[in-house]
Amino acid sequence: MFVVIVSGKVHRYIPALVGAALTCIVVFLIVAKSPDMVVSVLNLGQIGEFSFWIPGEQHVVSQGVNWQTIIFIGGMMVMVEGLGEVGFFRWLCLYVARLVNYQAVPILIVFMLLSGFLSMFIDSITVLLFLTSVTIELARLLKFDPVPVIIAEIFAANTGGAATMSGDPPNIIIGTSLGYTFTDFAVNTGPIAWAGMLVTLGLFYLFFRKILTSSQSPDTDEQTEEEKEGAPIHPFNNVQTPLACCQHGECGCDTSY
Repeated sequence: MFVVIVSGKVHRYIPALVGAALTCIVVFLIVAKSPDMVVSVLNLGQIGEFSFWIPGEQHVVSQGVNWQTIIFIGGMMVMVEGLGEVGFFRWLCLYVARLVNYQAVPILIVFMLLSGFLSMFIDSITVLLFLTSVTIELARLLKFDPVPVIIAEIFAANTGGAATMSGDPPNIIIGTSLGYTFTDFAVNTGPIAWAGMLVTLGLFYLFFRKILTSSQSPDTDEQTEEEKEGAPIHPFNNVQTPLACCQHGECGCDTSY
């Protein structure tokens, strides 16, 4: 199955699901010979329980697959894919670059901050996919080396993702399994993560400020048109999910809801 995934000839979810199904058949039905174990591990009945979506004061203890984490990540992926299709991330990166007059060193700083901030609410890998593509595009226009900026974005994404519950899958698993909320992570791990972010920002600035040089600026009118075309969605659609994540503990709802 790994060979099929790496080959890229079929979509990755097909061999992944086939491999999971074969694992269940071999391990639980052939080796263990226990159909009840399959039902217990899949834990599908938990999704239909009211306490799964609105646990209130008591979090749901999962005895099998943690569907709260899977549904939460799936919902985030759907939202991110929609934002990517309408060009939101590309528009945001170009807009931020325009604010700093397309200067390479300021782009390094603001893209690190942007990478860390977005990774607080979106999976860091997804954030990097969009940021790196725009970084390479800007590097070609401004004639600077994109590698230092991309490396800095990776460090910033990992640091920002550790600040909240929704930033990294391990945080999501810990939060849903132990009943922690978005606020718990933001209050306890957020300050530490952003303190590390400031140190990282300063180090990358000292190391790469002389390497990054720009020789020209892109056509302002052309960039403005691209920014307008890339942001046709209402601002409320961009903030409703982060706000819901921040308030889910006070509302008594699970993050997957």
